[in-house]
Amino acid sequence: MKSRIDPNRELFKWGPIDGRTIYIDTFTYPFVLFPDYFEGSWPDIIYYIKEDRILFVVDYENLRKNGSEIFRKYILDEKELKKNYDIWSGYTKELDEYEIRINKGLSSLSDQELSNLFIEWFDVYTKFWIWGFLPELSNWGGEEILKMEIQKKNPLEFVEIFEKISAPEDLSFFQKEELELLKIRLKVGDEELKKHQQKYYWLRNSYAFTKVLDVDFFKKEMNKFTVQEAKEKINEIEDFPSKIKKEKEKVFQKYEISEDVKNISSKLAYCVWWQDYRKSFIFKCNHVITKFLEEISKRKEIDFKELCYYNIPEMLDLFKNNKRVNAKERYGGYIEYYTERGKMDYLSGEDVNKFIDPYISIKIDPKQKEIKGMVVSSGEKVTGNVKILTSPRNMGKMKEGDILIAPMTSPDFIIAMRRASAIITDEGGMTSHAAIVSRELGIPCLVGTRIATKVFKDNDVIEVDPKEGIVRKV
Repeated sequence: MKSRIDPNRELFKWGPIDGRTIYIDTFTYPFVLFPDYFEGSWPDIIYYIKEDRILFVVDYENLRKNGSEIFRKYILDEKELKKNYDIWSGYTKELDEYEIRINKGLSSLSDQELSNLFIEWFDVYTKFWIWGFLPELSNWGGEEILKMEIQKKNPLEFVEIFEKISAPEDLSFFQKEELELLKIRLKVGDEELKKHQQKYYWLRNSYAFTKVLDVDFFKKEMNKFTVQEAKEKINEIEDFPSKIKKEKEKVFQKYEISEDVKNISSKLAYCVWWQDYRKSFIFKCNHVITKFLEEISKRKEIDFKELCYYNIPEMLDLFKNNKRVNAKERYGGYIEYYTERGKMDYLSGEDVNKFIDPYISIKIDPKQKEIKGMVVSSGEKVTGNVKILTSPRNMGKMKEGDILIAPMTSPDFIIAMRRASAIITDEGGMTSHAAIVSRELGIPCLVGTRIATKVFKDNDVIEVDPKEGIVRKV
């Protein structure tokens, strides 16, 4: 297998984060189908997994180029955007119906009925992803387009302008859940809490595992707030959208932002919101995948964890021909390579390390004490203790006021992010998860440092200067 991605060019790396093949392959598989529905595609992508850690590698320039084309064709035009969002929304409704049906149980189905149900469900989930790629791919293009437009007229104020006008005006799904839970805090009785649990049981899911949160989990979260604190937090969250709109209007007036730039920023903000909203369905669908795997594990007498290393074509082959996968080999290293030509290649075994090494080998000066990054959330200088989080599984070490450093963040990092006084990541851009959440929290954030997790270590004392985009060891 040959790669067309030059390891010496600027690369975007999504990860490494916790993940298992089956939860990831449900969206790598649709990469191939995306060009059948839209004029454009993802650029070449390397997907690498080893020991339950996943990494995607993409050429940055090609990602921005392809994303810009999609943004201009399918997002900037209001009618085109609405049409495609409505199609995607229709698939989410179908997935919700499947979720209810599958949660009732699968044991009464025959093997053929189980196979048919999985294929039916996955067909809908594939369409969900094909249309759901629009906001994600467009974010990379829209971010670049907006950046160029702002820098034409206001290069010195770029961070302030971009940060404010690209912010989504709707609440994230985490904010909505917290708001609904806090409102239950003001009521008496457990019935509302039970309904809340049934609605948000999937909240702590990820690409590595799923967990059904019980009523006690939400009760404990709710009781962290007194009634008065809950009222104050409710007001804060409910005021958030209007606060964002007011901040945008101030920036529009202060810097005389053109109508074209306003439209670009509005559409980009919508895509950021859409991508976040999409994640809530992904978490629920990962739960559905787990339900299927549990049933298949019992029927085929294959360990559940082994099934987690199957990709989608292999899962279908297991249903049809009872063909098994060498999970031990897969755990030791596995690659899927998507080409822009609409083809997916697979690699496992001894050749994996040789293929991936040029993309993951990084040389660091052991004496280096200062790094630079892209400022995506501004504020005052912050000094604090470093906590390196390569996985949300070790976020228990994160204390209030610590500075969080991670390869990147995802929704399962949210607890640690709420404790942080600043956030630093190796990867990411102006519309990355770390950028969005840090703005919601009102804390400084630098992304795209490339090497923060390598230069610093736990309990280093560092200073974050969000005005200069510099992080230095004190």
